[in-house]
Amino acid sequence: MMESIESCFTHSRHPVRVLQFGEGRFMRAFVDYAIDVANEEQGFDGNVVIVTPRAARRPESFARQQNLYTVRLQGMQNGRKVVSDRVITCIDDVLSPIADYDAYMALARLDTLAYITSNTTDGGIVFSPGDKLEDRPPRTYPAKLTQFLYARYRYFNGAEDKGLVILPVELIDHNGRTLRACVNQYAALWNLPSAFSLWLDKACQFTDTLVDRIVTGYPDEQTAQAVQKELGYTDELLDIAEPFALWAIESPGLERRLPFTSTYFQAVFTTDITVYKERKVRILNGAHTSMVLGAYLAGLDYVGQCMADEDIRLSLEQTVYNEILPTVPMNQNDVRSFANAVFERFENPFVHHELLAISLNSTAKWRARILPSLKDSLRATGQLPQWLTYSMAALLAFYRSQDKGNDCLIGHRGGDTYPIRDDADRLAFIASHAALPDVAYVAAVLKQMDWWGEDLTEIPGFSQAVTDHLSRIDTIGVRAHIREMLKK
Repeated sequence: MMESIESCFTHSRHPVRVLQFGEGRFMRAFVDYAIDVANEEQGFDGNVVIVTPRAARRPESFARQQNLYTVRLQGMQNGRKVVSDRVITCIDDVLSPIADYDAYMALARLDTLAYITSNTTDGGIVFSPGDKLEDRPPRTYPAKLTQFLYARYRYFNGAEDKGLVILPVELIDHNGRTLRACVNQYAALWNLPSAFSLWLDKACQFTDTLVDRIVTGYPDEQTAQAVQKELGYTDELLDIAEPFALWAIESPGLERRLPFTSTYFQAVFTTDITVYKERKVRILNGAHTSMVLGAYLAGLDYVGQCMADEDIRLSLEQTVYNEILPTVPMNQNDVRSFANAVFERFENPFVHHELLAISLNSTAKWRARILPSLKDSLRATGQLPQWLTYSMAALLAFYRSQDKGNDCLIGHRGGDTYPIRDDADRLAFIASHAALPDVAYVAAVLKQMDWWGEDLTEIPGFSQAVTDHLSRIDTIGVRAHIREMLKK
């Protein structure tokens, strides 16, 4: 019988500097991983208390393991396969603000506390007028945060050196500014003193951030048993992630205070994270969206298969390096290095990323991830980029169906069927126009201004080019058409 993780390791002794809202797999393999390494290698000297935003009681799994768990990084980095294990020892406690309200609020009086971070889901940063100051606790995260900050302000009599740095990692635009706006709304709703609002301005910092790491979490039981056998101990909180990690933080002044960059983690402190977001959206997300629908119709099911398929990989290389990279407004050496890392991430032999999972809501994804690069490339070269234009035809081919399923359309690939999932109104529109001739079907979809933000038929030559691609797909199939384009 194997030993348990708590019998093999003990948690590190550092003052509590970080309050973390969210106990999920991403935070444990991203924020807590970065802090744990910084304690060991950079002298950060800070432990974490985790708050479970919605759990009615403390998670028993953390208590059983004395808040210890393993992060295994596995994937490709710099051309080599990486498998790296680290026991995270920086978690001091895990609290439920519902079950442990007094203990949770006592943290507001903690002299060493300096940072608050959060991942309360993309919809977690919201304002709800039903929350009250006297709630134990309020329902929403911003209300909890306002209540906590107000308690800290009162306990320390508004001392400016007791303000906190708030680092949300929720995947929304301007996450720090949005959270700050919600806190301001609660301060006004609850008629909190103007001096508190002034303290928020002077003493506290709400920072926009951007995060990037694929975290798959606890594996299937067979894999988990194999990993634990390698480790030599049991760990029911085992967390698996890729080696790549990036945390872009919109505050250059924090760089010395947050020494998070290490072998498998990069922290970037900048005056504007927009360029990092644009790089990620155009290259990583754009590569996914431009590739997956055509690749699926060509018979593939996973991203890793696409990278091993000569036709699909070559088409993706031409898309990314020839058409997308020149449109990214950053140093081109940095952009190329990021693109190289993206290809390694796609090649990760430990991650089986389903193309159908990526296909969800592809119309909105195409607008956000592909359209800006297509228009910038056209503007710079005077020609429509071949592969980005083709990606619209692949989308229209993938979506083209009149067969309705349960909250989806049913597409056909050879003798198999697949779900087409998107906004219900958009799917209904597709179904009602799918039987039209190619030219009419293409024009009808491209004219949907609420889908694309503009009438895409007004882009010179675009509608005809998409129609030509779609007709070839109809006639000879996706793979044969890709091979035709590769020969050009």
